[in-house]
Amino acid sequence: MVSSGKESYKGTYSNLNSKESSEEVRKALAAHLDKDSVDAFFNFVNDYNATVGSVGLTGDFSTFTKTDYDVEKISNLWAPKKGDFVGTNCRINSYCLLKNSIEIPKLEKDDSLLFVDNDAIDKGKVFDAEDKDAFDILFSRVNTEATTDVKVHAAKMEQFLSQFKFNENARMLSVVVHDDLDGQSLFIGHVGILVPSEDGYLFVEKLTFEEPYQAIKFATKEDCYKYLDTKYENYTGEGLAKSFIMDNDKWVQL
Repeated sequence: MVSSGKESYKGTYSNLNSKESSEEVRKALAAHLDKDSVDAFFNFVNDYNATVGSVGLTGDFSTFTKTDYDVEKISNLWAPKKGDFVGTNCRINSYCLLKNSIEIPKLEKDDSLLFVDNDAIDKGKVFDAEDKDAFDILFSRVNTEATTDVKVHAAKMEQFLSQFKFNENARMLSVVVHDDLDGQSLFIGHVGILVPSEDGYLFVEKLTFEEPYQAIKFATKEDCYKYLDTKYENYTGEGLAKSFIMDNDKWVQL
């Protein structure tokens, strides 16, 4: 059990570093996503774990506590084998899983905050040009107002994401960050996929380019929302709104 103020949630997690955990998660994802997308995702997982798995990534599902990964050790294992390809992150993996089961309209994209993602996509030949374009549209920066009122920002994000047709079962959970470095904007700073599982829900995420995959079992959707809200509560700054959660195209009010 992890507690943060009033919020607490329970879960068990795996870094997918065993055959059993991978097969269990593959089965849960494959119930709601096409085989090609799930296969492509597990190619990323297996490549990452084969490269850096010796840092002590978990296989079997274990009681979830605050995870702390040795990023320096991971980078030292990754870089000699992968050169200037930094790997994949939360957005790349989420798109990989969802790309064939959501509809992305041909909107004008703002990929100004996706330069590291796009560099990784190019260097790793991760997606073709059409997929890269759709990826950039889905994770575009969204214009907003100078306010700390989350309601205002959530309405802008709902308006933007309402243009997409999402998968009702494999749901995209996003942590949206308010940014004012170059005008007022909103950006999906973290994202993962939530699917129903035998004993509740399964949330699948890649933490960062360096940090590993996590599959976390929660009893309820609300536990997953609390996990994300707690983990990313510091994704803010002076004069900025606190980060907030979107479930597909709807704001999650905690």
